[in-house]
Amino acid sequence: MMLGTPNHKSTPPAMLAWAVWSLGAGLFLLGFFHRVAPAVLHRELSLDFGLSAASLGSLSALYFYSYVAMQIPTGLLADRYGPRRLLTAGLVLSTLGAVIFALAPSLFWAGVGRLLIGAFVAVGFVCTLKLATHWLAPERFALAAGLLLVAGMMGAVFAGVPLHLASEAFGWRIVTLAAGIVGP
Repeated sequence: MMLGTPNHKSTPPAMLAWAVWSLGAGLFLLGFFHRVAPAVLHRELSLDFGLSAASLGSLSALYFYSYVAMQIPTGLLADRYGPRRLLTAGLVLSTLGAVIFALAPSLFWAGVGRLLIGAFVAVGFVCTLKLATHWLAPERFALAAGLLLVAGMMGAVFAGVPLHLASEAFGWRIVTLAAGIVGP
C-alpha cells in the first residue's frame, strides 16, 4: 500500500499506521515550535537585526501570513496529489526556510525564512488528518485528531523554556538551525 492511498477494505497493521501518522504529526509539532519561537527569542532577534517591537512583530507575523494562505491550497493539493508528496515537500521546504532564517544576514532574509517556514509547515495538519483517514481504522480518527493537537502543543512547549535554555547555551542561530535540520 502506498503512503496516503486509501484502502477501506482492510486496515494496515496498527504499528505501521501510527508510524505513518507520526511522520505528519512531527511536521505539525515542528510548525508549532516555529510559530512560538520568535516570542521566546525576542531579545536575540531584536539585537541581531536591530528590531523595534513592531518590527519584531512583523517578522514573526510573516509565518502566519503564509500559513493561512496555504490552508485551502493544501486541502486541494492533498486531495489531488496525496499527503505523502505534500508532507515530503513541506518538510524539505520548511527546513530550507529554517536554514535561511537561522543563517539570515539581514532582516530581509529572515523574513524570507519565516515566510517559507509558515507556508510549508502549513501542510502538516491537513495532510496528517488525511493520513489518519487512510491508514487508521475509522473509530481511531477522533483519537488521531486529538493526539495531533497534542503534538502541536508539544511543539509550543519545546519552544518555551527548552528553547530559551538552549539558545542561552548555544545561541539562537545554532538552535534554530538544529531544529530546522533535525526536524520532526
